[in-house]
Amino acid sequence: MTHSLSLPPLESLTAVLAAGRTGSFSAAALELGVTHAAISRRVQAAEAWLGVALFERHGRGVRTTPDGDRFIARVGEAFTMIARSGDQWRQRRGTEVVRLSILPAFAKLWLFQVLDKLQDPHLRFDMLVEHRLADLDKGEVDIAIRCGNGQWTGVNSTPLFQEMIYPVASPALAARLGPNPPVSAILAETLVHDSTVTSWRAWLGAHCVPYNKPRPQDIRFEDYDTVLAALQAGLGIGMLRSPLGDPWVADGRLVPVSPLWVPNPYLYHLVTRTGTPRPAVAEARDRMLTLAAEFRPAPPPSAR
Repeated sequence: MTHSLSLPPLESLTAVLAAGRTGSFSAAALELGVTHAAISRRVQAAEAWLGVALFERHGRGVRTTPDGDRFIARVGEAFTMIARSGDQWRQRRGTEVVRLSILPAFAKLWLFQVLDKLQDPHLRFDMLVEHRLADLDKGEVDIAIRCGNGQWTGVNSTPLFQEMIYPVASPALAARLGPNPPVSAILAETLVHDSTVTSWRAWLGAHCVPYNKPRPQDIRFEDYDTVLAALQAGLGIGMLRSPLGDPWVADGRLVPVSPLWVPNPYLYHLVTRTGTPRPAVAEARDRMLTLAAEFRPAPPPSAR
């Protein structure tokens, strides 16, 4: 049985997808290893086949039209279906690599502890461990772990796990403060925090005490694992982010100074590009979310 279908050339579709993903014919040309003129011709061929404009030219780049958005989404879905359709027949010939951007503290406190459960002979992570936010749209990485409220535009964002926070200090400092010290006694000490004061603001807000910015005597560190080390050294009082910091309390390196715990407004999120990910990325995402669902906060022991 012979099928007669009117289809655009495959190279036109890949050019449209690359231009839509990068927002630039020049960037699409670099990605596909062809010239800018070739990308332009291939996009024009797809537009002629459809009879509608897929892109609007502006400045040095392009943006998709509403028709372009719909077409690119459907083509992306079709490519994904084609890629997945052969999975049940073809043998996996090697290891799938997923590029992951992750903050240093989170890598040390969580990812490294579960990496052996995430990877196997068929899937491994190529990790970019740094503070810089990798550009998902430009394809620098497949998955990023970011800390914040999750309100990032142009990406899919899913919280990894809930965090609860409460103040802790070294055993010596906690003993000096005594059990359940008043908030005024806590504020008389140096407050230690990471790159934002969000955690302290949330906990003090539960006591109706404003804390909008660090005071001169307070200390800031970029990474949360550095905060934990500073607290263990007795440099001040800081927020224990449960479950990330639970081992420091469990083995006595840090001691709660208040039994009150509140939700942390800033959480770690798994972030991906919009659209349908390639199968390896979807599998890596699902594995991470499954393991993260088992990572739950624990209430603080009674303050000592």
